[in-house]
Amino acid sequence: MKGRIIQMKRPIALILLVSILSAASCGTTENEPITETSADTTTTETTAALSDDLPERDFADYTFRMFIRNLDQYFDEMYIEETTGDIMDDAIYERNTKIAERFNINYEINLGADVMGTDATNTIMAGDDAYDILVCHARQTFDYAHKGLLLEWNTELPYIDLDKPWWNQDARENLSICNKLYTCAGDICYLNLGAANAMFYNKQLMNELGIGNIYETVLNGDWTFDKFSEYVMMGSRDLNGDTQIDIENDRFGYVTGHWIGPMQVLYTGGQRILTKNDDDELVLSLNTERTVDIYDTFFTLLDSDPCYIQLDENMEPIYNSFSENRALFVDMNIKDVEKLRDMNADFGIIPWPKFDESEDKYYTNVDADCSLIGVPITNSDPERTSIIIEALAAEGYQSVIPQYYEVALQTKYARDDESVQMIDLIRAGQVFDVGYYYSHNEIISEFNSIGRNLAHEEGHNFSSYYAANEAKALAKIAELNELYSE
Repeated sequence: MKGRIIQMKRPIALILLVSILSAASCGTTENEPITETSADTTTTETTAALSDDLPERDFADYTFRMFIRNLDQYFDEMYIEETTGDIMDDAIYERNTKIAERFNINYEINLGADVMGTDATNTIMAGDDAYDILVCHARQTFDYAHKGLLLEWNTELPYIDLDKPWWNQDARENLSICNKLYTCAGDICYLNLGAANAMFYNKQLMNELGIGNIYETVLNGDWTFDKFSEYVMMGSRDLNGDTQIDIENDRFGYVTGHWIGPMQVLYTGGQRILTKNDDDELVLSLNTERTVDIYDTFFTLLDSDPCYIQLDENMEPIYNSFSENRALFVDMNIKDVEKLRDMNADFGIIPWPKFDESEDKYYTNVDADCSLIGVPITNSDPERTSIIIEALAAEGYQSVIPQYYEVALQTKYARDDESVQMIDLIRAGQVFDVGYYYSHNEIISEFNSIGRNLAHEEGHNFSSYYAANEAKALAKIAELNELYSE
């Protein structure tokens, strides 16, 4: 395997401090309150620290080995070698140190050869117990599951408690197949929140256009696609007077990329690519009248002059237009807000609008570029691994997420207190659609990137696209159900 190996030894200077912190967190709920946000509420509140209910174990200087894909932001969310003064770096360092001291472990980081984390396959298939956990791109984690290379969470990892608030319940429910769960999303990886889609708006342009308090509209539940479209149509302008509106020189009401708006819009209407039947088998649920209406409405707006879509991977034109006050709205993952930190004009963060008032919340797709955790079948001590995973996730919930949520987004990047309330709503509506994440050997590739694919189709006709691909997809889904039911 190509990559680098980094070992983290517990820093002696921190032993006393971390021991005190560990003692305070073991089997008690009497800690000082921390600021945290429940995924089931839309306001931040102060709650007492929760116990992870884990047994106290001494793992005798064991080296906990993490395989992490080769992308800096996802490496950093799992491991930081030393404090740097950066809010999130220090939070991760302190979390890892606390768990290391509590259970007497060290860390070894095995960096993969690519941004997906594909190259652990041969090691596991050879029977080599080289990694305790895999931290990979969501689609790659499902590839390992498809090949039978991961342990099942409900039956083989005894100390992971999926009822705890540090595990996302939408992921728990929707990433299982035939009652088997080989991965989940939670606060062990804080960028699972960062990978959620959000809408950003330019406050200066909003004021110039005479649009009222959009936060109030959101909080009242009235932020719908119709309202969004109304504002978008007001936002475009031919700034250089050449009678054409282009992304380099003029102003748009809404700009997006092919992996953002076209992928996100399906979920705003409560739809998913795959759902489950009573036996937890996968069901292709995409072809509904509501889906047709959603795509027709969205692409009609997107094809109008006030809108622009970038149909390749270069998002710089999108970011530049918004940063230069030439776009009223842009959508992106929350973590990409850092690309706007040099922007002079104020901006706000809000959820993507509901498709209509009938939706009970602002549903938000979580980009498949997020990290999902898997435990290789070669793991020689699943009990020990489950304890460490649970401890890292619990401490992520207690200390890392509040930093990302309350500090980094509020004071380092975002420009107002209301943005934090908006992230409450985004977090509460996170969607983990197995139909979007699963892509092994093109199992359901006709539909797992349906929005992006339609963006590239002339006419964006969902019905004809679906009809051409349905039979093939249904056959592959049947194979998948059979595989997981065995």
